[in-house]
Order: sequence, then structure tokens, then C-alpha cells
Amino acid sequence: MSIARIPGTPVHTVAKILDGLADDCVVVHNQAIGRRGARVDHIVVGPFGVLCLTARHQRGRVIVTDKDCIADGDRLDVVSKARRRAAAVGARLKAVSGLDCAPHPVVVMIGAQLTLQARPEGVTILTDDALLLWLRSLPQALDEVQQRAFSNAVADTRTWTSKSSTRRPSLFGGRSTPAAPPPEPEPRRAAVQDWALFEAWVRTGEHRFYVHDPDGRCLAFYDVGASELVLVNETVGGFAEAMLGPHMDADHGLRIDSTISRRTRH
Repeated sequence: MSIARIPGTPVHTVAKILDGLADDCVVVHNQAIGRRGARVDHIVVGPFGVLCLTARHQRGRVIVTDKDCIADGDRLDVVSKARRRAAAVGARLKAVSGLDCAPHPVVVMIGAQLTLQARPEGVTILTDDALLLWLRSLPQALDEVQQRAFSNAVADTRTWTSKSSTRRPSLFGGRSTPAAPPPEPEPRRAAVQDWALFEAWVRTGEHRFYVHDPDGRCLAFYDVGASELVLVNETVGGFAEAMLGPHMDADHGLRIDSTISRRTRH
């Protein structure tokens, strides 16, 4: 039995969340990526790009820094591992598809309370209750050809059983056909943040950071002057903390206000 089907495991918890993605997304679970036993808990291909997710049960407070995650004073070494696994997946998908591939590493902390002191470069750290909303907030990063090529490669068992250094023929035939380069990973990550999170100064002197859903409705904002986090409802708390954490004071107030969804960004 696949570990993704065993209730109570981190992989199973995240697998159930990924079931909520659109039908055009391809997901594989507990995928071996090398001969030394290395595995990726989840690989997701969708319009938003290729994601490599690591699932981890981690109860209690977790401090996120620019280098790693810390729990009870100990470094968890999840950031560097997530980067290495994503790089390995990218190399194999490029070998099969002939297209440059830079999967985005994601670490899902199940049951944790995250305190974001800084964001690790190129890695997203969030909780399981914030995952689906975050996924749905991602903008399009792949065109139809790229998404189909990576989806086919991820689902092909030969992608994971052959040596990653062996380049297979291009999907376009025997000759190597230059493809339009995909967006660079750094700008794409910036686009994700800029789309969902923006800063506003208004004439009254209020300094706020806002988070919006894909339709432009306000989900949460942090008022810097008042040191207060305002949520549209309790369910968006994890997502808001993940997005706004670096801008918030450690001891900030919290308030629920369902009317803030009327604030739209267009």
C-alpha cells in the first residue's frame, strides 16, 4: 500500500488536500527520485508550474528564518533538503521533456504554529491548513505546451527509473528544438508574492499590508501602526500568517471582520 493511502501519515494528510486541485493538475505521491532511497512526498504540475512538496508532522511553535526552520531550539534541516529534492526533480523532468524546469520547493508543516522571522530564498514554508488556499492563489506560470510536457514526464515511470544524466530525445522529434524559455524562477516567485500581497499607505497615514484571493477580494490585512492582524474569517489565519508574517510584530493583536472582503483590488 502506498504511504499516501495510510491515514495519519504526513503524506496522506497532504495528499487529501491536493485532491482539491483542479482536474488539469497532475499529482504523484511518495515518488522515488534516485537509487539511494531519496523520495519526494508530492510532485504537482499545474498552470502555476511544478511544485515539490515535503510533508512533515511538527506540533508546536516553529520559527522560520532565512536559512531553516527551528523547533525547540533545533534546526530541522528542511529547507536545504527541499531545495535538493526540487533540483533533482527538475533535472529529470528536463532530461525527458527537453524544457528547462525549476520546480518550486514547498515544506508543509502539519499542526505547527509558524513564526516567520524571514523567508528562505526560493522555498515556501506553510501549514497544512493554509496549503490549498495558497495553491489556488498562484498565478499562471506555464503555457499549455510546457504544462503538458511536464505532466507527461511526471506521470511516466521511466522518468524516475533511468539515470538523470541521460538525455532522452526531445518531445518534438529527433532534433533538438529550442523552446521558448519559461519564466525565470526568481521572477516567478516574486510574481506569486506580489500578486497575493501588497503594501498600501493611505492619506490618513495608515500603513497596511493586504492579502487578496484570486478574485481580488481581501482576505486579511495587517495594520502596522495598530500592530493588528484582521482576518475575514478564522479559516484564513494560517495563510495570512504565512504571507504577512515577516511584516508583523511578534506580539500583535488579532481581529475577525467579515466585512473586509468587500475591499477589492482591481
